[in-house]
Amino acid sequence: MSQRPLFYGWWMVAAAFTFMMLIVGFALYGMPIFYNLWVAEFGWKRADIQFGNTLSKIIAGPLLGFFVGWLVDRRGPRGIMIAGAIFAAVALLGFSFAGSLRWLYGCFFLNALGYLCVGPLPNQVLLAHWFRRLRGRVMGIAYVGIGVGGMVVPWIVYFLNRSFGWRGALCALSLLFAVVMLALLLFVRRRPADLGLFPDGDDQPAVPAAAAPPPVRLARIVRTSAFWLLAAGSIFSIGAIGGVMQNLALYISDIVPKAEIELTKTHILSLTLGASIAGRLTMGWLADRYTKKYVMLLTYLIVGLSIPLLIFARGHTALLYVFAVAFGFGLGADYMLIPLMAAECFGLGALSRVLGIIIMSDSIGEATMPYLVAHVRDATGSYASGFALLTGLALAGAIAILGIRYRDGRPACRAQIED
Repeated sequence: MSQRPLFYGWWMVAAAFTFMMLIVGFALYGMPIFYNLWVAEFGWKRADIQFGNTLSKIIAGPLLGFFVGWLVDRRGPRGIMIAGAIFAAVALLGFSFAGSLRWLYGCFFLNALGYLCVGPLPNQVLLAHWFRRLRGRVMGIAYVGIGVGGMVVPWIVYFLNRSFGWRGALCALSLLFAVVMLALLLFVRRRPADLGLFPDGDDQPAVPAAAAPPPVRLARIVRTSAFWLLAAGSIFSIGAIGGVMQNLALYISDIVPKAEIELTKTHILSLTLGASIAGRLTMGWLADRYTKKYVMLLTYLIVGLSIPLLIFARGHTALLYVFAVAFGFGLGADYMLIPLMAAECFGLGALSRVLGIIIMSDSIGEATMPYLVAHVRDATGSYASGFALLTGLALAGAIAILGIRYRDGRPACRAQIED
């Protein structure tokens, strides 16, 4: 008896894993490793560096997020992901030539475009089409790539910096991006039907084509309270995460002896993203078995309640390691749960457009909070007030998610949309 071939959707999971590892684990969480080096070499203020990150995400996210979602919906993810891979590689190469804030800001913008075009949005939509029953599990696997990337990149950059300097390290990362991502994109397919297959590798569709629900109008979705609560919850929590992660390396440089900064920074950033792997796998498993709302609520509470550990870490740096494990666990599940909740609340008919709007909104919080926290640090000499603000923001996100109503184990908004 011949062995059944591996379902092609698992190759999509492997590709999404790699894309998330590079574009989020390396390009997003890896970039703050260089911030304190730029402060030391160029004398730039922390808020000046964060402003480039803020400005680029505000421009790329709100102005282009919905358009990218629309393109993915109409044309599929492959073309937009190829553009994103090129943007990200060119951005990293550009960072290696940084010498002025204006040049730095241009590189931040290209990096933000790369994140938008080959990051969570197209990968979430890609996997949502290839899997139904196992959607939470495969999202968890793909998002483990972020943890793997974030866990290894501090060590890669640490050794590259020691061998070639920070400019050489960025050139090497740029080459890695261009070669690996463009090669993988040759094998990406939009949906199972393109290869005559069905979601999850089934022999027949779970729902006959004649019984499939019609596409959902976006106007119906945005009239539901669930849409606005999910958008608010995600922007608050992602804003808190962005505020912490973009300032964490700089904060470490404030509270540990100068000789220990680089190694401590490497340890903490690697441990944080390493713990995120456990968070993604655990919460992805829970999301397939329990009400996604409560899994998301638990995640947001973990994020919010772990941030105060940073405030108390000054003078007690061992708390940095406790923070890294707790915060990393919550961070791991946070991004992953957004598309799962969106699919559960609104279905697949308008998922690309819904995620485009939500990710656009998230980019505002993710962009503004790092700058605000850095500005508070420059003005007061302390991160304490900024981290307290981020704690409140994450807990406000939990309250928003708690407000999403369910009826008979199903989001109440589904009935409102489908009627």
